[in-house]
Order: sequence, then C-alpha cells, then structure tokens
Amino acid sequence: MTAEGQSDKMASDMEVRMKQMCVIEFLHADKIAPTDIHRHLLNVYGDQTVDVSTVRQWVARFSSGDSDVKDKPRSGQPCTAVTPRNKEHLDQLIRANRRITTRELCTELNIGCNALEAMVATLE
Repeated sequence: MTAEGQSDKMASDMEVRMKQMCVIEFLHADKIAPTDIHRHLLNVYGDQTVDVSTVRQWVARFSSGDSDVKDKPRSGQPCTAVTPRNKEHLDQLIRANRRITTRELCTELNIGCNALEAMVATLE
C-alpha cells in the first residue's frame, strides 16, 4: 500500500472512530448499557467497531460530564517534526548535496519518512 493509500485509510479509520464516538454519546444519553451499545456498533460497523473497553471508557467520559467528542491535546513529544528549523536544515542539506538520499536525510534530521515527505512538499 502506498503512503497516500495508508494516509487515506488512516483518515477513514479516524472518521469511523469519530462517528462511533458520536453514536456512543447518543446511545448513552438514551440510557443504553455499554455492552448493548457495543452490540449496536458491531451490527453497523462490523470489524471496524471499537473494542467494548473503548466503549466503556467513552461512556465513563460522557458520564463525567465531558461531552466533547474531540481528542484533547496530550503532553509528551510533539506529534510533528515539521518545524521551521528542520525545514531550513533540510534545505541546506539538499543544496549541499543534490544526490542525498531520503534515508540519509531522515537520519541526519532524526525524523521519520512521513515528516520528511511533508517538508519536501513545502520546499520551493
């Protein structure tokens, strides 16, 4: 599967999870138990259904009064390596050696291939 195909699948998976979260919120408001909610989801989403433990976590979250279906920001390492500093360094590396490989660039910048592709796409 190509990187673009994986990206589309991941976006589609996230879309399905978001839809399921909204359904869980609705059914929980209707006083339906988590196991029954999971059964409903299985009938509609099949093998893309979130695990029953995830349903329970989201029900607990909604029960506590948190009705926001969007993920909250998390602490830890930033989710992106696409920074102005890395873009500048990437530009310098490419200008210094036009034959440098993507593997060498990833190693030199200490970033993943997806981040590298995103930065290369923004270079002029």
